[in-house]
Amino acid sequence: MKLKRGSTSVRRLIFIADSSSTTGAGLANLTSGSSGLVAYYFAGDLSNEVVINLSAGTLGTYSSGGFVAVDNTNMPGWYELGIPNNALDAGNEVAIQLRGATN
Repeated sequence: MKLKRGSTSVRRLIFIADSSSTTGAGLANLTSGSSGLVAYYFAGDLSNEVVINLSAGTLGTYSSGGFVAVDNTNMPGWYELGIPNNALDAGNEVAIQLRGATN
């Protein structure tokens, strides 16, 4: 996904796969407080990664680090993430990683 440098209040949909599924199903029922779930970003002009402090989000509303499921029943594995403004104001590229949730 490409984002314009300097953008603010950006929300993006992400898909988190269920690694125990052989059909490509999504991992449902994650929350910002899910055990082990962490998020980081790294921009091209930084010397190290930066933690994204995940918080309970509201679907369709921006909040920095806001994390919310789209629909655990009908769209399992789809989540909305509020990308911190600081992630987009530095460097030419930014990479975001979510990991650690038990499957």
